[in-house]
Amino acid sequence: MKIAILNDTHFGARNDSSIFLNYFFRFFDEVFFPYIKSNHIDTIFHLGDLMDRRKYVNFNTLTQVKANLFDKIETMGVDLHMLLGNHDTFYRNTNEVNSPKQLFSHYKSFHLYEECKLLNFDGLSIGMVPWICTQNKDEVLNFIKNTTCPILCGHFELNNYEVLRGVKFSGGMTDSFLGRFEQVLSGHFHNKSENKNVKYLGTQYEITFSDMNDMKGFHVLDTETRELTFIENPDRMFYSINPQDDIVDYSVFKNKYVKLIVTSDCKRTDVDDKIFKIEQENPYEFTIIEDMSLDQREKDPVDLSKDTLTIINEEIDSLEIDINTGVLKKIANEIYLEALDQ
Repeated sequence: MKIAILNDTHFGARNDSSIFLNYFFRFFDEVFFPYIKSNHIDTIFHLGDLMDRRKYVNFNTLTQVKANLFDKIETMGVDLHMLLGNHDTFYRNTNEVNSPKQLFSHYKSFHLYEECKLLNFDGLSIGMVPWICTQNKDEVLNFIKNTTCPILCGHFELNNYEVLRGVKFSGGMTDSFLGRFEQVLSGHFHNKSENKNVKYLGTQYEITFSDMNDMKGFHVLDTETRELTFIENPDRMFYSINPQDDIVDYSVFKNKYVKLIVTSDCKRTDVDDKIFKIEQENPYEFTIIEDMSLDQREKDPVDLSKDTLTIINEEIDSLEIDINTGVLKKIANEIYLEALDQ
């Protein structure tokens, strides 16, 4: 059998924007549901972060999620198996209070795993591990140490994996405790990446400008061959262009978010031409960013090879303070990622 895998859908992202909610469901209507129907897939995994907000829910967003996802899954006779992510839980130190249980547990096709669970599909054992927090850490580590399944699914926060393209996370756990598994499939980090047996699957669609040009889509696991297949979502939301770029089709910018990066060496005619042609397509948001002049760069050089999180972590390392810098980095990283969501 084949299992379709989702993760980090973050319904309600961008302050419950209807623009993004429609964009998210366009993926389901045009890519996801047609694929699982044509390939006769009746089992879906969700690896956490179903909703975006941890503390409350927007009722319009909730209504749309029920109508466009859960009601359709129920009608299709498809089972959805979900483990908890950090955005699904109200508290940081316990998974006891969580939105999926409160909002969707009445659906017969919905199976939520608040604790570690060993499942079996077509003879293949798969472990489900929810978000690791203070309350369940010992239980989770004991399950991981003793379970015999070849495939483990979770919402792990691991060091040295790309949380965003080019930005590696620190302040979490090392991946050494996961080395005994054939495959570890994880949500949480929105950038698709892998190292050895650990695979971060990435989001199904772009949520912020940081996702621009990343491969987005969902995955399908074959329980017989244990092969993981990536199904791409071609629909983009974010574009960043320069006045000198040779653009053939401007219609791609319709109802999208577009940045035009203007530098001191750009020709004014090129800038005006791009502005006119982009505005004709009515993007949702069109931003013109004037980059610093070449003279200013020479006066105050910026190391463009370093990303924001790297700079933050280096600054923390340079502090002469008597506290655990790893904890401070983790807090700083979480604040930075929450800021990106906003």
